[in-house]
Amino acid sequence: MRLFIAVDLSETIKKEIIELEQKLMKGNPDVKLVEPENLHLTLKFLGNVGEDKISTIEKAILDIVKDLKPFKITLRGVGYFGKPSHVRTLWIGLKEGREKLARLMEDMNRTFSKIREENRKPSPHLTIGRVRSGRNKEVLLRQIDGFSDVKLGSLLVNKIKLKKSTLTPQGPVHEDMKIFVLEKNE
Repeated sequence: MRLFIAVDLSETIKKEIIELEQKLMKGNPDVKLVEPENLHLTLKFLGNVGEDKISTIEKAILDIVKDLKPFKITLRGVGYFGKPSHVRTLWIGLKEGREKLARLMEDMNRTFSKIREENRKPSPHLTIGRVRSGRNKEVLLRQIDGFSDVKLGSLLVNKIKLKKSTLTPQGPVHEDMKIFVLEKNE
């Protein structure tokens, strides 16, 4: 089964993202947006993993987050992966909490390197869409530039989730497998 470790977004932030996406799509670019119910911050994509490994993965995640206290992140700014001539992925960046999330991602990468190795440094971001073609690319690039510093809100990261992704003809369906609650300071 396809597994990943993530932080879910609040409904309030999802609404802000949906409004932003509608503005980004005004120029009718050829972009496949992430479904609102699938918006999340990926900490580590594990890929296809056998069921016999799930309890080991859960124990490893628990070990990583056992001393982690809830922390705040702020979603801010739209950008893209790729080059202006070939935009591939649209994302929303992080400001406050970015370093803490990056360290958490590094811990996940180190811990799960035998399952799926990452060859690049973590870059905390929220993927909101994948560009399918260059249709209306210039308009899309102007829109992205116009939202390069837009603030979408803050979120308290107080849960980390192990999720399962099932691919269907209608798109991926994500299910929570295990929720790890971050403990507050006493």
